[in-house]
Amino acid sequence: MTELEAPDRRGDIIDALDVLMTITPETVERWPGLTEAVHWLVDDTFWDQRDAAESIGWTLRDEQEVTAIKAVLAPLLAVLDELGPVEPDPAYLRHPSWPDVRTTAANAHRLLTST
Repeated sequence: MTELEAPDRRGDIIDALDVLMTITPETVERWPGLTEAVHWLVDDTFWDQRDAAESIGWTLRDEQEVTAIKAVLAPLLAVLDELGPVEPDPAYLRHPSWPDVRTTAANAHRLLTST
């Protein structure tokens, strides 16, 4: 595996992906939850404002991981943009695009946790 500058931050990204792929309206009260997942995946990385490719060597190993992360961000940011920041968590999880978030997060999680 490529040595990364911020392995702890990568751990947060992997944890965020885990939440996004497993959280349900019935489990929104658990910790970490949707707020933490969005914080770790979007707010801490600024991937909503800059290219995830800039994170190669920092938190991501290669272009394949960048592609996987971008695949998660596209539906996630679309849901967040459409619903805004104040909806209760179950509303995000019931959004018609949420299955895309779940599937892409599972794919990215599998890739980022492989050796």
